Order: sequence, then structure tokens, then C-alpha cells
Amino acid sequence: MSDSVGVGLIGCGTIGAGLAAAVERGEAGPARIARVFDVDPGRAGKVAVGLSSRPTPSTKLDELVSDPGVAIVVEAASQAAAASCARTVLQAGRSLLLMSSGALIDSALFKDLSDLAADRGVTLAVPSGAVGGLDAIRAVKGELRELTLTSTKRPAALAGAPGFAAWESKAIDRPTVVYDGPARQAVRLFPANVNVAAAVSLAGLGPDRTTARVVADPQAPGNVHEVVASGAFGQFTLRFVNQPSAENPRTSRLAVLSALEALRGMCSRGPRIGS
Repeated sequence: MSDSVGVGLIGCGTIGAGLAAAVERGEAGPARIARVFDVDPGRAGKVAVGLSSRPTPSTKLDELVSDPGVAIVVEAASQAAAASCARTVLQAGRSLLLMSSGALIDSALFKDLSDLAADRGVTLAVPSGAVGGLDAIRAVKGELRELTLTSTKRPAALAGAPGFAAWESKAIDRPTVVYDGPARQAVRLFPANVNVAAAVSLAGLGPDRTTARVVADPQAPGNVHEVVASGAFGQFTLRFVNQPSAENPRTSRLAVLSALEALRGMCSRGPRIGS
């Protein structure tokens, strides 16, 4: 389609593949996957052949960002990958949708990327992830005194996280707080679980003044995130009970949907409600 927007995808694992399939179904408006890249070429090739648009698999990131048919790049890999590839994408003059928002908990990296995007005249965007209401947090940012995020997941969804190591061999039969402290450390200890802590903190008080709690609950109805904000403006509470993504139980389905909505907004013109 002549009016489609070419998208490059970094990360062809379960989340990236699911995102690409959704774009193919038209769930991100005029977006079209034009290039795909993964450190595992086999995964990139598998995603490419599964799409009717037949995007070109790239063996090097430079190939993806130098393609004139790519206007926007979506990172769907990992915090480590996000940190290493973001500069390359923005330096090449491509807008970037960063799903692994936890990488931006590094304040120096966040400033560097923000400055680079401004210098190149492109957009660095972060989807809201497994929560909503970030617009409200941004609106009251100047009057915020306290901002707390409590994330509750079943123990199996936390397995493998560095912050859960001490609990791996323990039987958890009731809601158990496994972390309570600054959002910055929560993102480092639970890199595949609480990217949402980065998004919430960046919208408000920052990663050192935002409190994050991680709760393991074998009876959790899903991936639950509750945000409580208070200040001179008053107080509000936001609670999200998310179903885990079918592709990856550590990720909420809403996180994938929010990425699609963010991409749709970057590709489309028209009214934007609440953002």
C-alpha cells in the first residue's frame, strides 16, 4: 500500500512475533513490517516467512536502520538489547518505539537518547505497557508527593528473575512481598516483569522517588498492577488486572495492545484522545 508506514522490528521472539502478526492483521493502522532483525537469524527468518508482506530479514542492525523503507523501528527484545540498539536507531534518523522501557531507568542513557532524538528530529516513544493513566500522572507531576506501584503476579511468572532467586525453592501459599523499595532497583531485579515500574516512574517522580512493590501471590487473578498517586492535587488510584500474554506469561496482554496503540498513533494522523 502506498500510504503504509514501513516498520522495522528488533526482536523476533514470542512477543515480537506476536506483535508482527498483529500488525499484519491491521491492528496498528497503516503500519507495515518492512524489516525484521534478531540476534538469532533463524528467528528473524521464521517471522519473515510467516508474514504475507514478506519483510526482509536483516543479519545486521545497520541493514535495518539504513533501509529507506523503514520509518519507525519497534524494539521488542530485552532491556539489554534496547540499551545497545537505541542509539543506532536514533542516530540513523529513525523514530523508535521502545517496549523494554526498563532500559530507560538508566538516567544517563535516558537523557542521551532524548537529546539524540531531539537532535535528529525523530520520536523516542514508550508505550504505557501493562497500566494506563500515565497521562494523569504526567498532568500532576509538578504536584506529586508520593507515587507507589504494587505489582502482583503468580510465583511462576516471577521465576527466573534475579529478585526472586531467594524465593525459588520456597513454597509460597499466600500473598508475599518479595520486593519493596525504589523503582530503579525493582526494574533491575525483575527485568522481564516490571517494565511498568519504569514507565510509571518516568511519567512521574522518577525511579528513585517512586516506590515499587512486587508481590508473589499463587491466587492472583492475573498480572495485577495498582498505582497510587497523591499530592497537592489530591489522590487517585489506578488498578489493572491483566491477563498474561498467551505468548509470554511474564508479560501482560495489555502491554502488547498498548504497543500496538502507540505504533498506530505514530503511523496515523487524526485526533488523539487522552494523550
